Parts: sequence; C-alpha cells; structure tokens
Amino acid sequence: MTRMTLATLLLISSLFAPCQAAQLGTIRLDTSQEEPYQILLDGQLSGLSIDVLDCIFQRLEQPHSIQLTSWKRAKQNVSTHIAEGFFSSAPDAESDAFAQLSAPLLIEKWYWYALDAQVLNRPPWDPQLRIGGVLGSNTLAWLETRGIHVQQKVPKLEQLIQLLQRGRIDLILADQSAMDSASRDLNLQRQLQQRFVRYTPLGVYFSRAFLTQHPGFIQDFNEQVQNCAPASSPLIALEQQYLKQLVQLHLRRWGGQEVLFKALREAARQPLSEAAIKRLDQQWMTEYLRRQQPFIDSVRQQPASVFLQGVHQQYQPLFNELFLTDSRGVTAGMSRATSDYWQGDEAKFNIARTLPAEQLLIESIAYDGSTQSFQAQISAPLHDPGDGSLLGVLTFGVNIEAAFGDSQP
Repeated sequence: MTRMTLATLLLISSLFAPCQAAQLGTIRLDTSQEEPYQILLDGQLSGLSIDVLDCIFQRLEQPHSIQLTSWKRAKQNVSTHIAEGFFSSAPDAESDAFAQLSAPLLIEKWYWYALDAQVLNRPPWDPQLRIGGVLGSNTLAWLETRGIHVQQKVPKLEQLIQLLQRGRIDLILADQSAMDSASRDLNLQRQLQQRFVRYTPLGVYFSRAFLTQHPGFIQDFNEQVQNCAPASSPLIALEQQYLKQLVQLHLRRWGGQEVLFKALREAARQPLSEAAIKRLDQQWMTEYLRRQQPFIDSVRQQPASVFLQGVHQQYQPLFNELFLTDSRGVTAGMSRATSDYWQGDEAKFNIARTLPAEQLLIESIAYDGSTQSFQAQISAPLHDPGDGSLLGVLTFGVNIEAAFGDSQP
C-alpha cells in the first residue's frame, strides 16, 4: 500500500510542472536590438540576455517567445497586456507602475565617453555640454530622471558615436560592452576617452497583471537566475584598487574588534579532527535547506555573529554578507548563514590565509542567488596583534551595485 501511494505521488509530481507550464501557455517577451545583449543574426535572435533567458525557461520547462520591436513599443505592449514582459531593463520608475522587475540577469558597466578628456571632468548638467542619448535606452532614462538635458537623441548607438566623432556632440553615456560592439566596425578616426560612472543591473519587467494571475511565477523565475547568470566578470585594476581601499577602511573601523579575535581563538581551541569538521560541514549543508537549523542557529547566536549582523545592518546594502573563519576554515561568525560550515577545501580560503597582513584577495564579480544581486568577495587574513600568527580570515561580500552604482555623473 505504501509503495503504491509513493508511486502515485511520484506520477503526480512528474506531471505537475508540465501541467503548470501548459496553464501559463507561451510567455511572450518583447525586446529591442542591442549588442551584445540582444542581436538578430541571420534571422535568429542571440546574445547574452537571450542565452540567460533561454536557460531559465528551459529549466522551468516553460514555453516562451521573443518578439523584436522598438523599446518604446516593447514597454507599451506590456502595459497594454499584449506581451507578458520586456527586457533587458534597468530599474525604471515609469515601468514600476505596471510591471515588476525580475532579479538581475546581467550587469552593465556605464562610462562617459568623449573626444576631449577635459570634457569628462565637467558636470553633465553644464548647459554648454551637448550630450547624446539612444532613444529608449536605459542610459537615456537614467539621465532624464536626473534632470540632465540630452540634446541629441538617435535610434542607434552607432549614430551617436558618429555624431561624437564629427564634433556634433560632446558626451555619451553608454554601457561598455554595447559601446565596444557598436564601435567595432566604425573605423574610428579619433580615440575616445572614458570615465567610469556606475554598474547597473538588467532584468525582465513582467506585467503586474500577469504576475497577479500567476503569483508563484516570479519567485520560480528568480530562483533560476543563479543557475543561468554568467559565472563571473573580472574587475579592472582601478576597480580592484577602489574595493581594496573600501575594505581596508572598514577593517580599520571595526575589523580589529576583540569580539572577532576572541571568537577565532576559541574556535582554534576546539579539538576537532578533519573528519569531525567534514561531518559538521555535511550537517550544516543539510540544515541549510531546512526550516529547522539547530546547528546553524548555534553559530548564528555567537557574539561574533551578532556583531557582524550589526555591521551588516549598519552599512546595508553595501555588504551582502560578512563571515569569519578560523585558521582551518571553520565558520566562527557570520552576518547570515553561509552555504557551508567549512571553507578549508576552497581555493580562495587557502590563498587568503597565506597572504601577509594588509593584503587582500579580491575575486571577480559573481551573481549571489541568496540576495539576487552581483557581488565581489574580498577576503582579509586576520593576524594576532600579539605574536602575528594567523587567526583566521574575514570575508566581505560587497554588493557591486551599492559599491559602484551610486557614483554621480
């Protein structure tokens, strides 16, 4: 009887997802053409955002179609319920009225571009500056919401670059990847100067009416982003230097607190063999997926964890996570639950623990599924102030949008 009941349940489960997809039908998404995110080649849509979306919908077993149109029409089609969503979009107050933005699929890197490096140092609200923008672009919307006058508006980024080359405009705000793609075949006569502005997340705006009819969809969609978003994106030297200065500032502010060193010394005194640590690590990973988490809670309630939770709260949203590991890689404190208890089997920990004082391990940008944002993990070795011996490693999960996204143009 028990076996028959189990078999019946398995059959129902196997049929449920396709049935749910059938109820949703084919989800239509509208987009405009923009390299390298959405591009039409030989009648076939491809690009970075297309790849991520195809991956997500495949994992959801959900049929979807993508219609290529103008950016203005794409938004209008969602607002009038012709399409269920449009992409790739940065957060936009106008769209928030009728649609909800998904977790970020990709992250753009915006720069000012000019022929004259001195122009980059002038404030963009200078009325003498001639600024150009691409109609319907995320960068144009961002500028206009900040009251920055955009004199020239054209359909394509290539046209904007040509206007800049001819001296018809002074300044362009554009995504670096889109700019590289647009200028590749233009045979530029004059080299462009650039200045970093911000990182900006891109996602799908889904119709609120559609999400009201299917309340579980956006959660399911967002949960799959971590499986489909690009694995990592390297930081350039200037960005690494900025993050190094940022983390070192916080280390000076609170990284030397005795509560952290005390936790590390107490952890080092625990007589745990490697086999015991691995058993605890397995217990931790099992609990991590459950509602009841007695072992994880025991670490969460330790003074070092309470301290890190307070730091996390004080500086939010700058840090996605803060966690402390002893010299063996065992978690001794955390602002939120880490996915595993033992970091000693990870290359980044073993690199960080060998660094001299004041040096940091700065990793590439990666998507963090638990916070649905892009972050860079930065690890700092902590040494005993007395004898200089290694006590452990403090790791910062820095939210990239928060760290770089508030830069003023």
